[in-house]
Amino acid sequence: RFVSSTLYGYLPEVIRRYRVERPEVEISLLELTSLEQIPALKEGRIDVGFGRIPHGDPQVDRVLMRNEPLLAALPATHPLAARADLRLADLAHLPLVVYPKAPRPSYADQVLALYRACGLRPPLVHEVKELQTALGLVAAESGVALVPASVARLRRDNVVYAPLDEPGAISPVIMSTRRDDPSPEIALILKLIKRMYRDQGIPFGQ
Repeated sequence: RFVSSTLYGYLPEVIRRYRVERPEVEISLLELTSLEQIPALKEGRIDVGFGRIPHGDPQVDRVLMRNEPLLAALPATHPLAARADLRLADLAHLPLVVYPKAPRPSYADQVLALYRACGLRPPLVHEVKELQTALGLVAAESGVALVPASVARLRRDNVVYAPLDEPGAISPVIMSTRRDDPSPEIALILKLIKRMYRDQGIPFGQ
């Protein structure tokens, strides 16, 4: 089970590698928010979750896979779109688009917390349900959005992705499982993820 933005990262490759190793196992994918994954794991409705929100539930184990850099999604026509040294302060005067609107806390709160940590407050915040809607508002020049770097693989007309030169502009990618789950499939998935990160030159857990 996954948060939508993780689908634009390495999750599809993890699934492909798992199917090669276990062709006899049927995989069912379901999009759930990070918070929705917790009761689903505890109730046995899912076995593995991939999300971005840390939690402290004692019945759920979490493994930090990586801290993914954030990018600024900007209208292609905006003067800041070509900046190579973009700071969050450069965006502070622009309306901000955050997602998901609910349930909270969510990735939206990570973005808002980053603004607060930098002593910044956007003049207007648009809260929308999903990533695609957020990018649609950016394309319509209604604001700017901060998105995980893997989202840049999602090409969208009239939207450009600019790197942020800002300490703390990251979002964790977290694998969640039931506490003490003895399934060998969990260990295999984690092994495949570590191998894939090594192949891609990505430090695991950083």
